Amino acid sequence: MSNYVDIHHHLIYGVDDGPRTFEDMQQMILRAVNQQVSDIVCTAHATPGGRPFPTEIYLRHLEKARAWIAEQGLPLRLYTGCEVLYTDASARLLKEGQFPSLADSWNVLVEFTPDTDFKRMCEAARLIGNAGFSVVFAHVERYPALRNLGHVRQLREEYGVYMQMNANTVINRKGFFFDRWVRHMLDDGHIDCVATDAHNVTSRMCNMRLCYEMLKERYGREIALDMCGGFQRKLLKLPQPEEA
Repeated sequence: MSNYVDIHHHLIYGVDDGPRTFEDMQQMILRAVNQQVSDIVCTAHATPGGRPFPTEIYLRHLEKARAWIAEQGLPLRLYTGCEVLYTDASARLLKEGQFPSLADSWNVLVEFTPDTDFKRMCEAARLIGNAGFSVVFAHVERYPALRNLGHVRQLREEYGVYMQMNANTVINRKGFFFDRWVRHMLDDGHIDCVATDAHNVTSRMCNMRLCYEMLKERYGREIALDMCGGFQRKLLKLPQPEEA
């Protein structure tokens, strides 16, 4: 049964560094269905205070994707969203509704430049939280500031930050110290969900099914299902598979 939820997926063509054409997007859709993904939040890049978000193009291409999915009879639902780069303008512009939240919820996916320090991350969590949103940190494995597990615990306990890890980080080995940190993050329950951060079907593809299988082997079926879909459904109030 297709039941995985991908809350970080650059599916919409022509808006960022994801697919360039409608045909590219079609191939990504087919890949996601093959990987048993039933729900995708289409998270285009957003840079508050920088390049304006291409709302009109994004929504038009999203509707083309939904129409094609319906024509093909594919078991896949798409939702609006974006991956917000944290800037000084992020909290204000999110509150003003300038960027789509995750599936029209009060949750936002936030990314940082790799050199962002811990203090700046706390600021992001606090200000965006004060604007009324819950914060999901995107691909937490990219930030050296989070190699300190004390920083991770503080963000989670004091600011309620949720942590998303990329599926390929679970799947692939990258060196002893990095792999040990990944294992600690997973073993200690600091990763709330995995997502693919898919951009194409070659170098950055959707690998959710393999990620689920590896998590199931390490942590059991219940935890694997929660990280690959259950948590996301509860957070975003998405329909359960049997309700679809």
